[in-house]
Parts: sequence; structure tokens; C-alpha cells
Amino acid sequence: MSDNSDQAPSLEYPSLLRRFATINYDLLLLMAVSIGYGLIYIGIAKFIFGMTTDRATGVFFQIGWLFTLIGFFCYFWMKGGQTTGMRAWRIQITNAAGQAPSLTQALLRFVLAPLGWLCFFSSFFDPKKQCLHDKLSQTQLILLEKEKK
Repeated sequence: MSDNSDQAPSLEYPSLLRRFATINYDLLLLMAVSIGYGLIYIGIAKFIFGMTTDRATGVFFQIGWLFTLIGFFCYFWMKGGQTTGMRAWRIQITNAAGQAPSLTQALLRFVLAPLGWLCFFSSFFDPKKQCLHDKLSQTQLILLEKEKK
């Protein structure tokens, strides 16, 4: 007879509903981050460079905002594998080795996520409930156990 205590625990994967809840939670935080970014950018453009608000919100504003969003996700995914929404819903992102994703994996995941969500129905048939962007970035979302109180 073999001892089952030597086996690694099986991983659980979050449902699509839990993923959507996480996204909505993070969207609220991203709105606050975006407002903060906008205030800082426009404040600098107006008071330091003397630009009018309509000139300040051009292409450089949008590029900076995109980099702010990329930085938000990549930082949290690489640091501990969780954004605030992921922490609240007990989801963690890992690579195949069970570690936080690399910068390349995080960037790929961010860039491919819109395409992956367009094809989200494929996750219904996947045993790990992965979307296209999970597979292409070689990352996975796992469901963490509830903390003992």
C-alpha cells in the first residue's frame, strides 16, 4: 500500500463566473488608478508645461495610460501572482512550475487577454478551465484554499 500523504495536492481551477467577478473587482480599482493617472498627467501638462487640457489629453496621454495599466497588472502578477480582485476571490496566477509569471508571460497575458476573452467559451471544454490567453502565455489560474480562521 502506498501512502497518499506523499502526493502533491490536486489543483483546483476557478470557474468562469469567479473570473468575471475578479475582473469586475479589478475594474473598480483600475478606474481609481486611471483617475489618479489622469489628474497627475493633466496637472503636470497644465502647470509645468502650460498646455491646455484638450492638448494634454492626446496620444501621449493615452500611451501613458496604457503603460499604467500594463504596469499595474504586470507588477501584481509578477510580485505575488495576484491583483486585489484575485486576492479577494482566492485566485492566483502561476506558470507551469507553480511560480509567479515572468515579465514576458505577464506581458503576453495582458496583450492576449482581449482575444482570449472573445474565445472564452473554449474554457468550458478545457479540464483546467483555461482561456486562450492562459495557454498562449503559458500561465494558469488556480483556486486557493480558504484561509483557516
